[in-house]
Amino acid sequence: MRIGELMDRDLTALTPETTVGDAVEILSVHRISGAPVLDAEGRIRGFISEKDIVKAALPGYFELLQDPSFLPDFDQFSRRLRKISLDPVEKYMVREVVAFNEDDSDFQVAIIMMRENLKRAPVVSGDVFVGMVSRADLLDHLLRSSGTMQD
Repeated sequence: MRIGELMDRDLTALTPETTVGDAVEILSVHRISGAPVLDAEGRIRGFISEKDIVKAALPGYFELLQDPSFLPDFDQFSRRLRKISLDPVEKYMVREVVAFNEDDSDFQVAIIMMRENLKRAPVVSGDVFVGMVSRADLLDHLLRSSGTMQD
């Protein structure tokens, strides 16, 4: 099946000038973990995720956060997050974005998303953003399309 048939057509996106504070609010309101950053023509220029924002607020500490015994100073984190909240997302976004064409197959997209450890990825038509695909939606589709569910 084409990914264009499965994608979420919610076009929630940011501009390079969107502030980190506004990005956090948009991610929270839309209950998403990341969003594409688009130019005025709707072309993808980057992607910003919650993880990118945490890394920006706590540079050098992110690897420590992976250790369950590390207890970060949340006051420090909050102060640093407020400090970068007026910065544009362009400063922290990932510029090498994995995006899929709406004609790509569901299986091909699922394999790449798993290999690249992506939770969400943009879908394009030509070079214009037209939707998002999530790993959870793909897994659900692949499970249902297998015909039978076995233990």
